[in-house]
Amino acid sequence: MNMRNKFEEILGKLSELELDYQENKGIILTEYDLQCLLFYKLYDLFEHNQETFDPHIKGSPLHSEIKFFDENGKLYYQPDITIISPNNYSIIHSIAEFTIDDTKIKYKPTSSKEFEFGGDSIIIELKFCRNRKGIIKVDSYKKDLEKIKKIKELVERNSHNKVYGIVAIFNKTDCKSTIFDDFIRTNNILSDIKVQYYTGKFEYENQ
Repeated sequence: MNMRNKFEEILGKLSELELDYQENKGIILTEYDLQCLLFYKLYDLFEHNQETFDPHIKGSPLHSEIKFFDENGKLYYQPDITIISPNNYSIIHSIAEFTIDDTKIKYKPTSSKEFEFGGDSIIIELKFCRNRKGIIKVDSYKKDLEKIKKIKELVERNSHNKVYGIVAIFNKTDCKSTIFDDFIRTNNILSDIKVQYYTGKFEYENQ
């Protein structure tokens, strides 16, 4: 699976979801609604029922709430949506740690999450602002961006795998502060990590 191509296709699906939201302003009430709607949008981008690391077990590239290890080997960082190639994960055993006994490979058990994965990945953090005053502060968005940067740093430091990241921020209105505009503008420099803004363009005064 070419993750770079999928990365660009996902950005296209997020733009489609923004148009859906502008046409149907009541479809997103909560951040969980946003996550479900995007998951639905992304489903058709991938082939499902694919062979995992263990060919007799089938899996999907599309997942939610998968945890990544931190600097101390603890399961800590948890993006909203993660895309990984099925052939790079196992629900039975480790995929990287093994021993060889009489020419037979014996994989070590999984971690406490009961599955192991590797390979390139795409991680997505979602935010939804439903405040009638719009987006004023950027602290929570900075936190999500730093999470993605940290995951990317740790994965790419410890392996040959690559991580692509998206922070997708949906706003019920189109009201936003100059601080937020500056945040968006200054954090889209990296080609592998995108901070994207989307709006439902809801206007309270016209209701």
